[in-house]
Amino acid sequence: MAITIPENKKLIPADDKRFQYMGRIDFDDPKRPVLVWPATSVDIVFSGTSLSIALNNMNFQDVTHFAVIVDGVMKKIFFDKDESRTDRLYPVAEGLEDKPHTLRILKTLACHNYLTFIGIVIDESAEVSLPERKYDCKLEVYGDSVSAGEVTEAIYYEGQCDPDGHCNRYDNSAFSYPYKLAKKLNAELHDIAQGGIALLDGTGYFCSDCLTGMVNCYDKIQYSPYADRKQWDFARYTPDFVIIAIGQNDANPEPERIKTPEYRRMWKDEYIKMLRSLMEKYPAAKFVLILTILGHDKTWDDALEEITQEVNDPRVSHFLFRRTGCGTNGHPRATEQEEMAEELYCYIKQNLS
Repeated sequence: MAITIPENKKLIPADDKRFQYMGRIDFDDPKRPVLVWPATSVDIVFSGTSLSIALNNMNFQDVTHFAVIVDGVMKKIFFDKDESRTDRLYPVAEGLEDKPHTLRILKTLACHNYLTFIGIVIDESAEVSLPERKYDCKLEVYGDSVSAGEVTEAIYYEGQCDPDGHCNRYDNSAFSYPYKLAKKLNAELHDIAQGGIALLDGTGYFCSDCLTGMVNCYDKIQYSPYADRKQWDFARYTPDFVIIAIGQNDANPEPERIKTPEYRRMWKDEYIKMLRSLMEKYPAAKFVLILTILGHDKTWDDALEEITQEVNDPRVSHFLFRRTGCGTNGHPRATEQEEMAEELYCYIKQNLS
């Protein structure tokens, strides 16, 4: 169903060259790009007094949302689960001063939903322009729920387990350490993160009825097992820094298996295979292997150190946070994500720049 544009308003379509896109985005249909991974964003400068966003939201879970950041102020907008897969217009701002405003549309979630961006609707007399933002470098992160920014908004639960029944409501990629680190580095960001994901199929928590690992998602644009899956063209984006934060969920369903020599060897070999694939695609990039401050067995940190030693390449290093594995029993909140972002920023600036 076509969107009805209100009187005295106009649509700036998604294929307008004045939009600045960031993230691993499906542009097969330039008029309807699909935003999949967390922290994917669309920027533009617009004038006028009002703003609406035209989107089609494909739900995979009941609670989904996105964010708009106008002149630096963020507003999170929840979708009605009954509106899934329909083109709709979402009013996000009224009564603005008639002057140029900065806009960022941000995908707040990982594979909970896919967002098809159709365009923005502004005053008929308003204008748009390309943002002047220039980035100093490019960052790519492969990770799980922590890297995706899940439960970051539960700000009074620092160091504690997650609040009961949160059901994605407190998720926001804007408060994740990759997003915060990218801001500190003034970096363009591709955040390839998915809650519950482990390295291998059959482990972790991502898609409980068909557990899917990062080895089968890291090279995809669209990666949900419940929808079409599409390959990513790595030639489209070449990062300067790559962070791999995988190993947190891999203890499920057999926590002790990593301590057995045979399984440990197999797990490390699969990790190294993915790592070397990325190193080949990005011959000048520097790679940092990490796990986060979310509680986990030190065995996994030891495995990452062993991988670093075995790869034995100056481009690959293993970084430990001050509180790796012991900072919190729940997802890191915005403040704890900031802690990780700052430590990573200092490490990159002092050792890798």
